Amino acid sequence: MPPNPPPDPVVLRAHATDAQCASFDARRGARALETGDADGVIVTWDTTTRRAVGRRQAHAPASGVLAMRDVAIRTTGDASTSSRAMRVTQGKDGSLKFWRRGDGDDGDATEMVERAVYTRVHGFCRVASDCNDLIAFAGDARGTIVVMRASNGNVACGTPAVGSEDDDDDPKIGVVMCVRFVRSTHLLAGYEDGTVILWALNFESGVGEIVFRRRAHGETALCVDVDAGGEGAVTGGADGVLVRYAIDFVTESEVNVRVLRTYGPYTDVVSASSKQPGVSACSIRRDGKIVACGCWDGKIRVFEYKARSKGRLLAVLKYHDATVTDVLFAPDDSFLVSTSRDGTVAMWNIF
Repeated sequence: MPPNPPPDPVVLRAHATDAQCASFDARRGARALETGDADGVIVTWDTTTRRAVGRRQAHAPASGVLAMRDVAIRTTGDASTSSRAMRVTQGKDGSLKFWRRGDGDDGDATEMVERAVYTRVHGFCRVASDCNDLIAFAGDARGTIVVMRASNGNVACGTPAVGSEDDDDDPKIGVVMCVRFVRSTHLLAGYEDGTVILWALNFESGVGEIVFRRRAHGETALCVDVDAGGEGAVTGGADGVLVRYAIDFVTESEVNVRVLRTYGPYTDVVSASSKQPGVSACSIRRDGKIVACGCWDGKIRVFEYKARSKGRLLAVLKYHDATVTDVLFAPDDSFLVSTSRDGTVAMWNIF
């Protein structure tokens, strides 16, 4: 049975260069969308009116905006502990900026940089957040990961480099390319050689431990997403394959991971920028029914996600003229957002 015909998207235009990432303002939900571009500009959109309502130069033009995440900064008073929302933005130059969020409803007018952190890696691994006080990012060129407390900038945990150049039985797996939190206690990371690792974070020793390791992709792992319950995940790679995992928490310390299925590769992909079928972005809808992946050919493929489903291809969304750089479902599951190197942002209403 062929996939459903794709809907026509709502197209948003305000970026003068590659649109690289998308994120929703946690305070206002699906109404407030933010997109970042290769010139370091973040545009705030009102998705109900479909208009840009704010614009700011978040990072230097040479750096661009690689990712945007929400964190909850913990503050301790005399008698109680509270939290306040902050925004973290990331540049390709290794910079992380923490933005104080005001109470206004006027786009970017109420935001200012409270502090900045400069990591040691200039790359493409997007910062991850557990939506509370933890963030994770690539540590160095050896493939380490740093887990930091957003409230004070202290390192809470880290993962070591994996493999050795001198050991054929345990080869070096390269730099970390993508990372996501699983229930604030684990990290799922993809690496340069296609290896995927689930790390258990040990906050007492400060060193993560490998729970699951597999070379799931024939080429570099480029993107990862974890479902809302922390019970499953997907990774996408330069080999054009999307891999679906089941994560079973037997106890807090015992976790089993298994590969359920693979989607792709898309061998018929030919685009102006690349003749390879890479998957550059992926997003699982919060209801756990479907997963979307953005590909190098400018198309978005939507699949069944449920563990007991057949993983059918449900739709192929076609609009973008260049690589899809990010895909993201709205917090209320009402639509899907995609960004692309063609500079456009698209909103898709899908089942």
